[in-house]
Amino acid sequence: MRIDTIETFVAGHWLFVAVTTDTGVTGVGESTYFTHPLAARAVLDDLEADLIGADAFRPEFHFNRLFKHHCLRDSALMGALSAIDQALWDIKGKALGVPVYELLGGRVRDKVRAILLIEATSEDEMIRKAVEARAEGFTAIKIKPFLGDWATRTTVGLLGGVVASVGRVREAIGWDMDMAVEIHRNLTPDLAEVFAADVRPLRPYFLEDPILPFSLESNGHAAARMGGVVALAERNTNIWEFREFSDRHAVSILRPDVGLAGGFTQVRKIAAIAESRHQRIVPHNFTSPVVTACHIQLAACTTNWDVQGYVREAREPWNRVVKQINRLEEGFLAIPDTPGIGVELDVDYLRQATYEPFGNKFAHGAARAMDGAVRHQ
Repeated sequence: MRIDTIETFVAGHWLFVAVTTDTGVTGVGESTYFTHPLAARAVLDDLEADLIGADAFRPEFHFNRLFKHHCLRDSALMGALSAIDQALWDIKGKALGVPVYELLGGRVRDKVRAILLIEATSEDEMIRKAVEARAEGFTAIKIKPFLGDWATRTTVGLLGGVVASVGRVREAIGWDMDMAVEIHRNLTPDLAEVFAADVRPLRPYFLEDPILPFSLESNGHAAARMGGVVALAERNTNIWEFREFSDRHAVSILRPDVGLAGGFTQVRKIAAIAESRHQRIVPHNFTSPVVTACHIQLAACTTNWDVQGYVREAREPWNRVVKQINRLEEGFLAIPDTPGIGVELDVDYLRQATYEPFGNKFAHGAARAMDGAVRHQ
């Protein structure tokens, strides 16, 4: 079974790939280099000549030969390779008539617990949506309480205000629902330590990304100072980076993204590294249903997979890019028994979709401090 064609689609800031074999089987994947999808698309175009005619049943081989061809540390390349890898595993599952998780050891759970990202621009909206999530059956949520003018506040006003907001969410949802707190790289190691101590009585499920991701030593230092449950490494792109994060035992949770960290081929290895140190996997997941579907396949067969990051899919454009969204039932994602990854691209929609820069969606962007400078984390 040989790779015959590779087609790419950009819809908004999402990049998809459809790989079709000479037998007519098509596999799909997604790159989550969401800030610059056109760059990852250019890499896919560049890799096409190395893939057309190749054996579609060798995802591990293809990942290694293309990744090691030049050995550049490159998110655009990793996004492209991750998408291809997903598609090749999808092809193998479809050709053999089984879900991908059957090829990776079989199911270790019956369903996948979702943790809902609460998308809010104000405290009132955050609280309202948290309460709604509880009523719908979610047992876990993740909040982003650094809202509005957080970057222009004094340190005491920022830390006190954010902790108070987290406290009001906890009061609204009660004490039997898990609540993770996304710091979103907005602090320094010393302030993260203070924040962690202040918020600890509210029993956060985990504290995520306290500081900028670029220094392994600084992130390990921050996690050690914070104590409690710290989740890191969603921006990491390979098993070597994840292994070095995993070496820091203060890190409780690793957050690989199947669309950036090497697809199925690499993320299953990252999970094994974490399992050897009693660490959990909570994947970075806020893009399209395709990556969510891939993560569900991994969650089905991975012992130390914890909660599955989730954003609502029953809305546009999530429900436009695929023919059927992932099935959610009272806060849990169903594990499909269909061959491959379990979702199909809506190619008719994608062929007329257009690129839209990521911009400041989801509260991303370089915040300005009270003196007008870019906030220094």
